Amino acid sequence: MNEILVIKISRSYRKGMTADELYLATSRSWKLSMERCQRVSTVLCVAENEVKEVYSVDEWIESIDEGRKEFVGKIAQEPLRSTWLGLDASSISAKHSPIRYIPE
Repeated sequence: MNEILVIKISRSYRKGMTADELYLATSRSWKLSMERCQRVSTVLCVAENEVKEVYSVDEWIESIDEGRKEFVGKIAQEPLRSTWLGLDASSISAKHSPIRYIPE
């Protein structure tokens, strides 16, 4: 079963971030199981309870930070991107963690 990974970047988010800054804040250095990551092809970037961007994952790699993972990817194409972008994320993001997996 494929999953979507919802990542909250509340601590590093600020209004006016460039697309590159948003991507770097979302893609890097997460404590994740590589086995589970392999089932994730879409990542939602969430801040301020809103989906700020949608990424398609090309690959998961070991981060330079020991024991952490990061993805290499790009902004998702339509219609996937518009399905999620701007959505109220209160029902899909984790309450006490920056990470949540949801069914694709």
